[in-house]
Amino acid sequence: MSFLNRRNIIIFFSPILLLIIFSFLSKANPPFDGTIFISPDIITETDPTTYQSILYTGQGIRSMYDRRSGWVSENAFLFDAKFSDLPDVEIQVNPEFSSVENAQIEAQKYAIVIGRIPKCLRKNVQTVWIHKGNNPFGGGNNNLLIHTEQGEDYIKSGILEETFVHEAAHTSLDSYHANNEEWLNAQLEDSNFISTYAQEYPYREDIAESFLPYFALKYRSDRISTELAKIISTTIPNRIKYFEKQDFGLDDSTKVSKNLWTNTKSLNSGWKKSGWFGTFYEQVSGWIYHMEIGWTYLQGEKEESLWLFQNEQGWLWTNKDIFPFLYQNKTQSWTYFKYRNQIPRFYDFSKKVWK
Repeated sequence: MSFLNRRNIIIFFSPILLLIIFSFLSKANPPFDGTIFISPDIITETDPTTYQSILYTGQGIRSMYDRRSGWVSENAFLFDAKFSDLPDVEIQVNPEFSSVENAQIEAQKYAIVIGRIPKCLRKNVQTVWIHKGNNPFGGGNNNLLIHTEQGEDYIKSGILEETFVHEAAHTSLDSYHANNEEWLNAQLEDSNFISTYAQEYPYREDIAESFLPYFALKYRSDRISTELAKIISTTIPNRIKYFEKQDFGLDDSTKVSKNLWTNTKSLNSGWKKSGWFGTFYEQVSGWIYHMEIGWTYLQGEKEESLWLFQNEQGWLWTNKDIFPFLYQNKTQSWTYFKYRNQIPRFYDFSKKVWK
């Protein structure tokens, strides 16, 4: 959901043309009411974040938008949030939080989550406003708007990250794409909207409503059902093609699944179960959490040759035919893995001892 924008929006296409397009599309039946609700697992709290640190810089007068009262001028608590991939973002917290400590808790909590969403959605985010209240979030004006009571509802529903994807799309994508001729053509060719929210506000909400399903389909396909993937791909195929043509920087490194695992079952919330490797959760960064081995860095393109790294064991080589036997590079010897009494153990054949 976007919020009131002080800047004038310039539409380069004939209002009559837009009216014809959207009158035609309004007859279709979108599959969803709003896309932030389609899946809570597209981005989760276990995914890596580019957030690094936060620094309190004092209080200062800032003009902020508050859905409870409109534009306000507040002596806000100010924090510089540092991210590894983009310039710092100033987080402005309403003084109603009473103390620096309370304000910093909120600022840091949301900065960590913001760091999980794609870089292309954060490139125009310069500030974040945080207020109390059970009011919708917002995007635009180089900003993300947060109301913390609503935020708690999003957290409980597991869709806080998905909500930020929607709002940040307003901030960083709308001004470049919403009135683009190719985008309008894609809307017309699809003959439908992905949600009734996008249908009701085709210029204001369609980019934000469509980007999250596109991202889920192309970069989190192992986290959504086959049925959901089919709905997305058949409802907005031309919008998906449009997004794919853009320089969003969403390359293969953004994908969680490397298409590495065969005969592997997808479980709930992004977990997988391999017939030979066991149950694990795979992250974008290359790290996996294995239910028995623990945190392990994975390197390899095929199950026939995999390198695993652990802090204590170093690099270990294995494949689907010999696991749980692994070759330990540090000792230049073979080891055998066994999970016993809820403790991961490695048998060192060279020293004939369990570690």
